[in-house]
Amino acid sequence: METKSRYEVISDLEKQKRVLIRERDELNDTTKEKKRDVLNLERTKEDIEKQKEDFVMTQDSKKINIEREQTDFDFKIKNTEDSIDRQIVDAKEDLNNYKESIAQKKLTAEELIKGVNESLERFGKLQAK
Repeated sequence: METKSRYEVISDLEKQKRVLIRERDELNDTTKEKKRDVLNLERTKEDIEKQKEDFVMTQDSKKINIEREQTDFDFKIKNTEDSIDRQIVDAKEDLNNYKESIAQKKLTAEELIKGVNESLERFGKLQAK
């Protein structure tokens, strides 16, 4: 067995004391770290809840945008339908006016043809003389 001097024993005890003090102080630090870990986990959970709320709000906003786009589309289609309905009415009126004027135009064309024939006959008689 090895005998230690009094100074060595005191030195060893001092070293052991420092180690124990360090371990004791580290216990407090470790407790703080563990509390911080718990706090970070709780914050992460809160963040997840906020992300859920944000997602719901985003989806609601998208629904509102889609409804607004549908309303705009319906309005534009209604305007287009109204415009085409007016164009159909105008085209039908033009067709009726054209049908009504065909007889008059045919008569006018017949008279013009008759006039041209008479002119040709007179011109032919003048050349024959």
